[in-house]
Amino acid sequence: MENSLTDDDKDLLADLLVKWEEAFDEGRDIPAEELCTDCPHLTTELQTKIEGLKATSWVKRDPARPLTGDRRAEFKNLSGTVLVNRYRLDELLGRGGFGQVYRAFDLKLQRPVAVKIGHARTSSDLLLDEARRVARLKHPCIVGVHDCGEAAGGMFLVFELVEGKSLADVIRDKKLPVREAVNLVAAVAEGLHYAHQQGCLHRDIKPENILINAEGKPLLADFGVATTLEEIEKGRSVSSGTLNYMSPEQVAGESQLLDGRCDVHPLGVLLFELLTGHSPFQARPQAALREQILFRQPMMLRAADPSLPKELEDTCSKAMAKHPADRHVSAAAFA
Repeated sequence: MENSLTDDDKDLLADLLVKWEEAFDEGRDIPAEELCTDCPHLTTELQTKIEGLKATSWVKRDPARPLTGDRRAEFKNLSGTVLVNRYRLDELLGRGGFGQVYRAFDLKLQRPVAVKIGHARTSSDLLLDEARRVARLKHPCIVGVHDCGEAAGGMFLVFELVEGKSLADVIRDKKLPVREAVNLVAAVAEGLHYAHQQGCLHRDIKPENILINAEGKPLLADFGVATTLEEIEKGRSVSSGTLNYMSPEQVAGESQLLDGRCDVHPLGVLLFELLTGHSPFQARPQAALREQILFRQPMMLRAADPSLPKELEDTCSKAMAKHPADRHVSAAAFA
């Protein structure tokens, strides 16, 4: 039905959805019929959108957001601990919603590694699934997994240690030259295309999950919310990721549309950010941001910086198209 709506109808639908979300965050579930009193022809479409939002795991919580409040106790620094008489944890590198990452040393093979330890409430199955997905991926632009095990009643993963910074740290310090930014995102896209060929969708492409090694090469990390085409086909995959970079089909919970092109969308967002210094989606708070990703066109690249080439604007816009069919057919095509 949505394709038959006028632009005015789409704008009104977007406003009504934001109104519903704001009420829902306050504990009120306003019926679509009540919201559409003055526009009954939109009731069915609005109800469909509402049901989509309710079905997604991030309606009330972003799983990629760092933990706060009374869960801070889970962030006990384990530096100095030796896991299974082999992996010495030397330094806490970072922490997030699913676990903590340490710089560590493999006492058996005498080499530095990175160790990811799940929080107490993080399912061991989730970490084991991540390890199995990454173990299948052998590519110079993907951080490799070496080992996994159990210690203190929880699961841990051992990855290759990337000596360098995350892309988020890099761009906080400086704005990359255009050619460097383009080459970097193209390299990430090539790594993603390889993962897609193995049936794995990352679903959480963002600067924090791209590591830059000592040679300046990018490596994709954190496949914690990745999924496979097989899991999608069996209905086992739920929407997840970081909202600013999620594709519209992820935001809407339309799992039947998920394929490699859901990772192409954040590549466009990432390229836009590297070239301009800010996001193509400016809306706040999260309810308005979701509405913008679903229904509003992102900022045009050259509206942010007229000096940039038209070809790059076309590439960004195509990658961030609302419907997967309108994007580049693959991450390789984007690259």
